[in-house]
Amino acid sequence: MYRACDAIIETANRRSRKGGQLMHGDVEPSSFDSTAAAHKYAVIAQKKETNNVFNTTSCLEKPYRCPHPKIKFYLYTRRTQQTPELIDVLDPESLYYTHWNPSHPVKIVIHGFGGGRNLSPSPDMRKAYFTRGNYNIIIVDYGTAVTEPCLSQIEWAPRFGSLCVSQLVKYIARHPRGIKPDDMHLIGYSVGAHIAGLVANYLTPQEGKLGRITGLDPTIFFYGGSNNSRDLDPSDAHFVDIIHTGAGILGQWNPGGHADFYVNGGTSQPGCASSTIFQTLACDHTKVTPYFIESINSERGFWAGPCPTLISYLLGWCEPKDSDYVLMGEHLSKQARGVYYVTTNAKPPYARGFPGKTDELPKHPSTAECEESEQQQQQQQQQQSRFVKSQMVVI
Repeated sequence: MYRACDAIIETANRRSRKGGQLMHGDVEPSSFDSTAAAHKYAVIAQKKETNNVFNTTSCLEKPYRCPHPKIKFYLYTRRTQQTPELIDVLDPESLYYTHWNPSHPVKIVIHGFGGGRNLSPSPDMRKAYFTRGNYNIIIVDYGTAVTEPCLSQIEWAPRFGSLCVSQLVKYIARHPRGIKPDDMHLIGYSVGAHIAGLVANYLTPQEGKLGRITGLDPTIFFYGGSNNSRDLDPSDAHFVDIIHTGAGILGQWNPGGHADFYVNGGTSQPGCASSTIFQTLACDHTKVTPYFIESINSERGFWAGPCPTLISYLLGWCEPKDSDYVLMGEHLSKQARGVYYVTTNAKPPYARGFPGKTDELPKHPSTAECEESEQQQQQQQQQQSRFVKSQMVVI
């Protein structure tokens, strides 16, 4: 199986390298006049330069098999917040030597490019969950493997990553102290959302179906929404919810879940205006993570309502019934269906509470909240800077 996988991937790599790599010996100067020869060499040089775009220093290295040495699974619990435990999916005893508790909810978090277990939003998300209660939080960390998009591997790398994550899901499901995939919640940001959805392709009906997948602004750069075997879609889990903040630009525009949320219209986020277009777009895309993180413990809540069209929402023509509103984020009802819109504040706390309820109006943050807000903004700016660098390769 591993050899077959290696062969398929090597074939894909050869195809991606095929065009434009002409050698000097392929050209016979005696066969052309000087003008034609000069033009030929210019074309060759241009092709070589173009082909170099597909070769970055951040491509996944061999061996192309799971488990991959640079795709690691770190288990965090309330007792091990500062000392995570590595799960070895090849060792049946590995889970026994951790603080895993099958009675606690399971969250499997998959970051995007430029992310990692110690980089925002992973630490912020863990802190929010452990503030609320006991959880088994597993961070899928591939930060040392791929820090930016590797264009020559776009076709197969996300599928390969999902294959390794599916190995983790199966390991937990088969373990005597494990749980079924039906009780797992996968949370993926950017390309991580697609990786989460692709895990479903490697699970048989007998092995179960993922319980929930939350897609945080799935990236637009990999799959365009027409191929359900590659996109995050409702068939990938019992319940799929997607939050859009950079839709149509860095994130996908089309709805792809049982419930889709377009925050502030889904494309442009308040507080993201910047002196550079890259910084602004990156902010729109990354703003999805603090929204979701805040939803874990928010007292106000991100109440979202249905609306026939985006234009109707932007013009303020939507007047849903109170019973039509749902909470976006962690505490979303799994009965929610369709497209919803929600408006936020430009600064933390982002949640506005239930529309029209005066007792839910945003309150002035305390000094401690202001200090925490500044720290969050600094972390978000660092995350945006990393994201901008990675996206410059794509754009």
